[in-house]
Amino acid sequence: QRPLLSRDFVLLVAGQGISLFGNVMLRFAMSMWVLDETGSATIFASVLAISIVPTILLSPFGGVLADRVNRRTIMVALDAISAVLVLASAIVFATTGFHIVAIATMQVLLAVLGAFETPTVQAALPQMFRQYGPATMRQGMAVINQVQQLSSLLPSFLGGVLYAMFGIRLMMIIAIASFAGAAALECFIRLSAPDRGDEELPTPLEDLKAGVRFLIKDRPNVFRLLLFAAALNFVLIGYSGVGFPYTIRTVLGFDATVYGIADGLIGVSGVAGAFIAGLFAAKLTMRWLPGLMATLTLAMVPQGIVFLLPVDAWTKLVVLIVFICGTMVASCFTNLIAVPAIQLSTPEAMAGKVMSMARPSSTGRASRLGQMVYGWAYDQMPVAIVLFITTALFAVLTVLMVPLAKQFED
Repeated sequence: QRPLLSRDFVLLVAGQGISLFGNVMLRFAMSMWVLDETGSATIFASVLAISIVPTILLSPFGGVLADRVNRRTIMVALDAISAVLVLASAIVFATTGFHIVAIATMQVLLAVLGAFETPTVQAALPQMFRQYGPATMRQGMAVINQVQQLSSLLPSFLGGVLYAMFGIRLMMIIAIASFAGAAALECFIRLSAPDRGDEELPTPLEDLKAGVRFLIKDRPNVFRLLLFAAALNFVLIGYSGVGFPYTIRTVLGFDATVYGIADGLIGVSGVAGAFIAGLFAAKLTMRWLPGLMATLTLAMVPQGIVFLLPVDAWTKLVVLIVFICGTMVASCFTNLIAVPAIQLSTPEAMAGKVMSMARPSSTGRASRLGQMVYGWAYDQMPVAIVLFITTALFAVLTVLMVPLAKQFED
């Protein structure tokens, strides 16, 4: 048997890749429109982070659902509903025009769906690969990371050109087709309902409480790793998701095409990082994490320095891109180590609930809060100050990771 070539895993990867392609295309279009209309990092970050309330409230229940219902069914339903939602939004926008409130409403509704989908997908992987051991799990996660990076890359390159030539409507159509295509592929995945043994099915609230007790009492190391991941996402996604586009578009004054190319180059580094990490996937362990965190810290220093120097906007742009590329490569390694460690430390009946609390992707609760805080910071402080504060935060996380990595190794 070759688990990574199984039909179900290939369909899962393809469906997630297509769905992410549409999601990134839509997010790029919305980001460009909001920045063009407002020029404010605070408003931009607020629109990105407006879904924090439904995410916080519903994501744990998404994990509960993933541990009760066939995960394939959930994935198909949520991608199909996403397609219908964006289609309905496009119709509304065509009749009333685009405005901040309508875009924020669509983002909230998509976040509600994402709160249920993310833990479902993350719980499906250990369901497929747990029997093959940690090396295969990490390799499977590496493949998913590679496809996700590739799916994010094309929208980054095409987004600026499409937005400049055709505006936001064409990109919404692409998102609709992507969500619908992903739902169609996922229909053919063969996954059984989660195995809960002979236990009586508790109420959703009792199920959620059991997941919290499991983390705090049974797996405190996993709980601490979840807190570390939340803190890392708070800083990393806040700094890159808000600071990168705001700095290029508003501070340095480049247009959407330049930003699209810059974002595409970051995507290339993400793809490269995912493939490089994949080569080492079977050997990656927690002892790598402190060194990777130190790399993230060092990559921030030149970015802060260049914004203190009297150099032109293009020089600052080049330095920003080069060192964010290094950050992307290091973050690919950190995700490939931390997420499988959490998945393999969690039994089947708890996978959805625990992964709903992990949320290592850009839709996580901590990352949304980070976007809001960084949006405020970039509006109130010089870019160099924000970058040096980010450097200090990465340094603190590096120090905290050393004893935690040793505990997992032991």
